[in-house]
Amino acid sequence: MATTGQPKINPAEEKRKNLRNQIFPGCVGDLWDRRQVSGGFTTIPRTLGLIMTLIEQLAERKKGHDVSRTYFELWCRAFDDYFIEVTDVEAFAFAAGFVSRGRNVRSWEERILTLTELGFVRVAPNGSKKRGYILLVDPHKVVKKLKDDGKISAEWWGAYTKRASEIGYVLP
Repeated sequence: MATTGQPKINPAEEKRKNLRNQIFPGCVGDLWDRRQVSGGFTTIPRTLGLIMTLIEQLAERKKGHDVSRTYFELWCRAFDDYFIEVTDVEAFAFAAGFVSRGRNVRSWEERILTLTELGFVRVAPNGSKKRGYILLVDPHKVVKKLKDDGKISAEWWGAYTKRASEIGYVLP
């Protein structure tokens, strides 16, 4: 007979929750719980912070050239198929931090071009929109290619391999 109710909690998760509740008593009501919300969440790689750091290291250095924020916003719009339809480019630009009208769309498109050149995304047209569709490529495979091409610093690689080991991810 199948049982219903809460999913089983593994021992490591139980230990973290107990420690959290000791350090921050009564915090449960203040936390985001994606399992109790019907929408508004996505799954991201646990290495995303490091990948965003890498993107900034590899992106052309310009004042305010925050390519990683544009990348993060794409992840926030992605479903599990990692296929994004750009329905309102101004909304995409605004959410990525480009708030001043006039240059906002152009700035966003420049960041998308950089992400495309680095290999983190692929773009395809949709009618007259040059960037009507965006595909998020597995960032770990992109990292492998960048490493093979000699574009990654030893410092970043060390931090990345350590983080991968911590989370149990086997590098491609």
